[in-house]
Amino acid sequence: MSVRASDGLVLKGELRYPDGAAGQAFPLAVLAHQYPSDRHSFAPLVQELLARGIATLAFDERGHGESLMGPDGVLVVDTPSDFSASAFGDAFMASAGKVGFFRIADDIIRVAAWGAAQNFIAPDRLLLVGGSVGGTGVLLAAPRVPQLRGVLTLGAAGAPAHGPDAVDRIRAALESGAWPALLTSSGGDPFDGAQNARAWSEGLAHVRALVTPGSGHAMAIYYDVRDEIRMFAEQCLA
Repeated sequence: MSVRASDGLVLKGELRYPDGAAGQAFPLAVLAHQYPSDRHSFAPLVQELLARGIATLAFDERGHGESLMGPDGVLVVDTPSDFSASAFGDAFMASAGKVGFFRIADDIIRVAAWGAAQNFIAPDRLLLVGGSVGGTGVLLAAPRVPQLRGVLTLGAAGAPAHGPDAVDRIRAALESGAWPALLTSSGGDPFDGAQNARAWSEGLAHVRALVTPGSGHAMAIYYDVRDEIRMFAEQCLA
């Protein structure tokens, strides 16, 4: 996949189809990863979805993986200078400004629209999946996806990187959404994933917060929530 973002950066990703009958139209899961990873971090989930007849479109977010070529040349996220939490935080914030994390939600829209236009994809059976800053990205993108079937996040975090009002916009999106959402996190998520999940789901019957023991972040908790993710995806896209 090659999709041009609003600022001219070229987003790269991979569309994968399940095995199935010739001519069958498959539901599609669009996956937005965490900083500072790439689309391959979703490999276990991609295999799980494909085995259940769901096509996947995992893409490299701007400045990550192969999504590096902007109109003015190569654009790459900063990575931590050492192993400390402060170095990680500094690199994340520097990357947010340099690469333009505030554009991630719009990038997701463009990638999802590209996927919905492909052969053998059912455009009315779309699921958005995101981890960490990709999780907040899919929550912000969701209201702009027609006939969206559901949103799934793993440790959704980093909302301020999307803009100063992103926290409020996420809550508003969930309040107005006609689609179900599953917000997963570990209880000790170091980037407030559990706090976010609880706050954004409070009082909303169609939004579920699933908080597990431990302190893993984003896809690090995958095997703790694997069964719930599988059931949620199947129910949304049935």
